Amino acid sequence: MHDDALYLCALTHFASPPLECTSATHTLHELACYIADIFGTAAASITVTLPDQPDITSVSDTEFDRCEQEFRTGPGRLPPLHSLQITDVPGAAHAWPAFAAQASHLGVKAVATLPLYRETRNVGGSASPTQKGIGTLTVFSHEMIVWDDDDATAARALTNVAMGFILMSLELQERERVSLQLQHALETRIVVEQAKGIISKDHNTTIDSAYQLIRRRARSHNATVLSVARAIVELGLKV
Repeated sequence: MHDDALYLCALTHFASPPLECTSATHTLHELACYIADIFGTAAASITVTLPDQPDITSVSDTEFDRCEQEFRTGPGRLPPLHSLQITDVPGAAHAWPAFAAQASHLGVKAVATLPLYRETRNVGGSASPTQKGIGTLTVFSHEMIVWDDDDATAARALTNVAMGFILMSLELQERERVSLQLQHALETRIVVEQAKGIISKDHNTTIDSAYQLIRRRARSHNATVLSVARAIVELGLKV
C-alpha cells in the first residue's frame, strides 16, 4: 500500500540531524504530510500528548481541521495504546453524526487511528521496557480500505523516528522558556535593587524604606514596581 521510495526518503529525512533549528510544530506538520503522501491517504493528522503540556496537533491538509476535531471528540476518544479502524464511515453515521457530516463533506469513506508510544525502562534495572502513550496518528481515506499490520507497523516506525526529534525539540523549547523566565527575574531584581539604592541615597534612608517608597509610588499610579524602578534608573524619576 505504501510508496517504498518515498518512505525511505522520509526515514532518511527525519533520521538526519536538521541543518537549522526547527520547531516541533513544523516537524509534526512535515511528518503528517509525508504520511499522507506515502500511504496515499486524503489526509493525516498527528497529535502529541505529553504531561504538563498542551496537546500539539498537526493536520496535513487544513481542510481537514474540522473533520479531525470532530473525530477526536467522537470515535477517536480512545484510551492510550488503542487502535481504531472505521472502514465504512457513511455506514456508521448514526453513531457519530457530527463526525460523519464533516467526513461526508470531504468524501472520507474510512479512517484509522494508530497509537504512538515510546518505550521506557523501569526503575530498578528491569529488562522489560514499558510502553507509554504519547499521542496518536490518524489517517483519512477517500476509499473504504483496511490497514494491514505491515502498513501500520511501517507508519509507526516512521512516526517514532520523527517523534524522537520532536520530543527533543519540545524539551529544548521548555528549557529555553525556563531560562528566559530566570533571566527576566534576574534582570527585574537588578533594576529594582538599583532603584532602591538611588532612592535610599536621595532620601538618606534605609534600603527597606526606599523599597516602600517605590511600592507606594507604584500603587498610587496603578503601575508595577518594575516599571517605577525602571523609570527611576533610566529616566531619573523622583519619588
